[in-house]
Amino acid sequence: MVVEQYLSAFHAGDAVGGYARRFHRFLLGRGHDSRVLALTIDPELRNEAATPRERPPHPDALRIYHFAIASPITEAFLRLNGRKVLLYHNVTPPEFFAGISEPLRRLTAAARGELRGLVAALDHFVADSEFNAGELRRLGAKDVFVFPVLLDEAAVAATPSPSFAAPFRDGRRNLLFVGRVTPNKRIEELVRMLALLKRQATVPARLIIAGNYAGLPRYHQALLALADRLGLDNRDLVFAGRLSDAELAAAYGLADVFVSLSEHEGFCLPLIESCRAGLPVVALAAGAVPETLGGAGLLLLRRDLPAAAAAIERVLADEKLRRRLRQAAQRRFNEYRREADPQRLLARLEAL
Repeated sequence: MVVEQYLSAFHAGDAVGGYARRFHRFLLGRGHDSRVLALTIDPELRNEAATPRERPPHPDALRIYHFAIASPITEAFLRLNGRKVLLYHNVTPPEFFAGISEPLRRLTAAARGELRGLVAALDHFVADSEFNAGELRRLGAKDVFVFPVLLDEAAVAATPSPSFAAPFRDGRRNLLFVGRVTPNKRIEELVRMLALLKRQATVPARLIIAGNYAGLPRYHQALLALADRLGLDNRDLVFAGRLSDAELAAAYGLADVFVSLSEHEGFCLPLIESCRAGLPVVALAAGAVPETLGGAGLLLLRRDLPAAAAAIERVLADEKLRRRLRQAAQRRFNEYRREADPQRLLARLEAL
């Protein structure tokens, strides 16, 4: 079987790109002719992908479109013949970018329109969470197969970077958030919660934000200004930027708690990475977060910063609770590995 995966951009360290890359390698290992096609490709991934202009479509291919943002590749994909599948990763609602990035607000608004067109034109759908599947169904998709984001276990199993970890081994407790620094992640709420912890916690804690912040400099600067107003300095709050595999492995290894107050998540792969690391999680129950965690972690049913700070203090202080959360995390990761067996996805595709 020939399988072509189409993406707007094929990036290293990106959940969508990682999904496509993991499935591509799985297909090659099973003897299938697998191709990844994207408009932009990171230099380090150039040997695993091509642009549509460089590699014309195969006439008998099964074509999969990983959709998460508006792109010229949408129209090109719709023009192709043959079996086609929409693999939906969610689109961040445009209102999150109002007043912060007009280009991103327009791009995400356009993506909503493109999504309606894709659902109307196609017959086969995959969503990486029930949360995302529900959106497709509301748009008219009749048969949606739910299959989780594929984790690149080789990347998360990298040898941790000692040089990255060393500055954080200073007696402070380390809180970790992994994800792009964007408004839907509500990083400002994490900053406010950290200020509460600084005032009331008996043991000093720092927050490490591991994720790209270069794409929204206005938002990043606003977060730095907020931290300054709240009396937080670079000992309390660290914007680590996008990390290498070795640095990210070190971050998960040194963290005491993974914390998320994100308001909109279509899956949230860092929750699974945290479970793999046996890391206790405190997270707002928003979007797909409850189903991704699957009973692991402490869920906050509403955005309540004092309650969030109290939950983190409790996890840091209670060894029995931490042990239970670590056990729940391991159970959830084992469940995830069964759910995310790429053979399940391949069997679905072969049946089309």
